[in-house]
Amino acid sequence: MVLDRLDVNAEEFERATGWKLEPRGACRHDVCVPLPPLDVDGEGRFDARVVADCLGMPVAHDEAHGIWALGPRSGERRVLDDARMPDVVLHDFDGNPFDLAALRGRKVVLVAWSSW
Repeated sequence: MVLDRLDVNAEEFERATGWKLEPRGACRHDVCVPLPPLDVDGEGRFDARVVADCLGMPVAHDEAHGIWALGPRSGERRVLDDARMPDVVLHDFDGNPFDLAALRGRKVVLVAWSSW
C-alpha cells in the first residue's frame, strides 16, 4: 500500500489493505486483531501507523518523494496467514490431468516460467 499521507479513514485503509476496522478490532476473513482506541479526527481520519504496528505491517517513508508504504502483515516474522493452495489440475507431459491435491501433506516445489 503506497500513500502520500498516513492519516487515512477506515474505508481507505480497508480498500488498500483488505483489513476492515470494526469495534472488535481490525478484521480480515476470519482473523481479528484487537486495536487500541484510535485517535480519530473530525473527518474520521487516524494515523495508519497505529493500526500497521498492531498488525505487524512494516512502514517505510520516502522523504524525497513524500510517499509512505505499508507492507503486508508479518506478525512473528510470518508473511502468509495460511499455506493452503487452491485446487489445481495440471497436465503431465503425456497430456494426462494431474490433480495437485494428490500431493497434499507432502512438500512440493512448483517451478513456473514465462518468456515475458
